[in-house]
Amino acid sequence: MTAPRRLFSLLALAASAFLATAATAPAPLEIRPFGAGSLAAIKQAHAGRPFILALWSVTCEPCREETMLITEVHRKHPHIQIILVAADPPEMRPQVLRFLANYRLGRIALWQFDDDSAERLRYSVDRTWTGELPRTYFFDAAHTPVAHSGVVEESWLAQWLQRNSPAAAPRK
Repeated sequence: MTAPRRLFSLLALAASAFLATAATAPAPLEIRPFGAGSLAAIKQAHAGRPFILALWSVTCEPCREETMLITEVHRKHPHIQIILVAADPPEMRPQVLRFLANYRLGRIALWQFDDDSAERLRYSVDRTWTGELPRTYFFDAAHTPVAHSGVVEESWLAQWLQRNSPAAAPRK
């Protein structure tokens, strides 16, 4: 085989390997900007359905445990919509993406604070929230929230999931 043919064969093999890898690579994570009106939009999008809103940060060590728990809930209860909101400023997007890459997120909706005024955004979620993380809100189908700071206890979570599963909904 001549040198040009060998080079062409190697290039073709490299291109094939690259295309095969690119075809199987996971899709990039889509993170939506969370602003002052985002919670209202989320509630509207989930009208009549329960959902979990989990706020976290890359600088929060307990948030790692909470995120593992949330991804497990998503795997076992795909009917419950989960929204993860990074309470980190926009300039921390690379760190947020690295953090999230460690988890199997499936169809969990991903958001991140869209400006540096964390206090304003916290206030838009809950006027009594002072910023502790993780902070999780459990909204039933009527969108009555139950707030929880810290990692949620699995027994409490199991009870909430049981009360808010489709089988628990009243028949019409």
